Amino acid sequence: MVNPQSTPTLTKYSYFHLCMYNQRNAPICSPLDLFQLAIFTCTFNPSLLLKCLQTLRTEGSVYAPSFDHGVGDPIENDIFVKPQHKIVIVEGNYRLLEEDVWREVRALLDEKWFWYIDIDVSMQRVLKRHIATGKEPDVAAWRIWYNDRPNAELIMESRKNADLVIRSVEFSS
Repeated sequence: MVNPQSTPTLTKYSYFHLCMYNQRNAPICSPLDLFQLAIFTCTFNPSLLLKCLQTLRTEGSVYAPSFDHGVGDPIENDIFVKPQHKIVIVEGNYRLLEEDVWREVRALLDEKWFWYIDIDVSMQRVLKRHIATGKEPDVAAWRIWYNDRPNAELIMESRKNADLVIRSVEFSS
């Protein structure tokens, strides 16, 4: 039997979303960022992820945020990664990017895997997720065209920085 205190834990990069609005209720991304589709990375806090990973390396434990797509904002310090967690899986889209803090994040990861999925299949799944969290189908489709697909294309480019690329497969139920 597996000791629950020594099982792996997961921290998803979506947990490191920035709140969608700052304390003055202003959008966190500038209109220029949004126009240039820089929204992808401006809605995340890679510095916090880097700090969490550095703390985990040096101290052996760390508090990390959680995130719910239905709510839209992170819950700070909601997950405690314990010293007993011998494997920590850091899941997220931007871990392999080459820009700014992402290089430092990538350097702290022992292994870097990229789960490859056909972009059209991925967008079908994203559409279902958007609708499941309350978006109207036409709004969900527009968001995919405007944001999610260009974002996925950016992420696909980063797979060259992976140690291992694993192809996703469909299982029929």
